[in-house]
Amino acid sequence: MSIIRENTPELFRDEYTEYIYDVTCFEMPVDVKEPQDVIKGIERALELEAHPVFLEGISARLNQLGTSCSVNDTELMLTEIKQRYKKILGFSCPRTVQEWIKGTVPGITNRKNNYDLCYALEMDFQQTAIFFQKHYLTLPFNVKNSTDAVFMYALYHKKPYSVAADLFEKSNGFVSQEKAHTSTSQILTMILDIDNDEKFLHYLSEHCYDNKQQFQLARSIICNEIKIIHNIQLKYESERIISPERLNSLTIEALLGYKYQQGCKKTKDNILPKRFTESLPNDVTLGKIVNGDVASYELLRKTLMLLKFYNFYYEAENSDPNTIGGNLMDFYEELNSTLISCGFAQLYVRHPFDCLFLYCANSYDPIDTLYCVIQNGRN
Repeated sequence: MSIIRENTPELFRDEYTEYIYDVTCFEMPVDVKEPQDVIKGIERALELEAHPVFLEGISARLNQLGTSCSVNDTELMLTEIKQRYKKILGFSCPRTVQEWIKGTVPGITNRKNNYDLCYALEMDFQQTAIFFQKHYLTLPFNVKNSTDAVFMYALYHKKPYSVAADLFEKSNGFVSQEKAHTSTSQILTMILDIDNDEKFLHYLSEHCYDNKQQFQLARSIICNEIKIIHNIQLKYESERIISPERLNSLTIEALLGYKYQQGCKKTKDNILPKRFTESLPNDVTLGKIVNGDVASYELLRKTLMLLKFYNFYYEAENSDPNTIGGNLMDFYEELNSTLISCGFAQLYVRHPFDCLFLYCANSYDPIDTLYCVIQNGRN
């Protein structure tokens, strides 16, 4: 998977990000004795959720392009973005993108909107990749998705937007190839090597993947990590296992600390960030992952992170602050390496989920701290 690593830009930390990283990973470990002991970590994650990371990215880029503005100058940003859509892309700025600039959290369902905005802001391949991770808080260039593949090809080979739009239009009719099972790294390598539009389209037509075919490495690792938990459960909780189907529920209970099958639902009293609670696994969605059914990117990434977290800290000895810090750094590096190799966004401490997740890791009992965070938020 080295090709993926080479094309995963380093997320350099600004002063604010460095501060969040330091206080999350290097302040005194959390020692949870009652629910109130995790409030500080939850409050920090809520502050991050409220932080205008998207508008920060827009204003920073516009400043680089010669338009002086701050995160509060949304009208100026909107005017400039509208002009850029007309001038560079040749069409009006979509209402969805306008709402993003007015304060709505950017969506990632229609990925073309995300890439179009980067083109309108004249970003290159590396700048786009970083913008996705730092300001959309999601994965860039999922090349098993035809939209992502088109824009990665166009940006990497410095194609004008007119070419990207034409390629996108031509690829719209491509259907998924059920027998296509080329690895993500191989597809990525080919896209980087091909610099001919017709050859690219031909290759893309033969490597169209549906949701079930994507993230196969992640699904494989998830299944292996689940087996580790099942072995623990079969050894120590055999009396609770009524049937094999019961194992999924017990696995979710091990990961999240609660038995309710439908997961961590948002209620009026839920104080956890939406970016933390959304797409958490439950016994039904875990079963879908295991069976190879449709599963969202966020669900797969969070499930993988939670499984690695549980299995690492189930065996870890967290006896003093030095041990905790060493374990945390080992876990951070190991998990980050796995995320990147699977084609997931690397750990980013300004993402509310990642921040609260690492906050729990910096504690005397990471698993129980995570349970306490989730239970505190659900009460």
